[in-house]
Amino acid sequence: MFTKVKPYMGGYIRYTYAALAAMFTGLIASAVPFFVVYRIIKPLLGGEKLSAGYFVTQIAIIFVCELAYAIFYVMGLKYSHISAYNTLKNIRLSLQSKLERQPLGTIHDMGNGKIKKLFTDDIDQVELLLAHAIPEGISNLAMALIAIVCMFIADWKLALLALCSLPLGLFAMGMMFRTGMQRMNDYYAASAKMNATIIEYVNGMEVVKVFGRDGESYYLIIKA
Repeated sequence: MFTKVKPYMGGYIRYTYAALAAMFTGLIASAVPFFVVYRIIKPLLGGEKLSAGYFVTQIAIIFVCELAYAIFYVMGLKYSHISAYNTLKNIRLSLQSKLERQPLGTIHDMGNGKIKKLFTDDIDQVELLLAHAIPEGISNLAMALIAIVCMFIADWKLALLALCSLPLGLFAMGMMFRTGMQRMNDYYAASAKMNATIIEYVNGMEVVKVFGRDGESYYLIIKA
């Protein structure tokens, strides 16, 4: 899907790359406190005595890392949304240009509801891809791989034990995805019908008011 959207991104694609870099940096910063806690616990378990200055230094490192994580994460969201919303604008402008070249009969057959859904609901789904799925998804995936590598470096037996549930989770996610995709066409069709019905009802509200059939028309639109 990204390959289809990419031509509409134009120069704003650099914001997507900046969002990826910022979020990945933030995730690395968020992982550092776990190593700091490890550096505190390990000597204590070995019976070593740690100075108060050592504790203060480690706590300061944790604070700085958490602050860096918050800053880079917000920065990444800022860049990803700049890219996403400007891409949505370009897609809508392109769609408008193509729609203006269509015959009037074709536009009439589509109906207001389908056109409204096309310009709003369908295109808005791209925002989720560009603003969240790509920057957050890729960054989290990369961080997960780094965490797995660190687990194997620390203790390969515990790492294998921790990953035992991974195949079951992937299977469950695959089943959910497949079921969702099978029902997606019905969802889109129902959404287009709902939009068309609501627009038709709103356009005809003046006539309904004139004849005093408010209640009856409301129940008819629900049955539709």
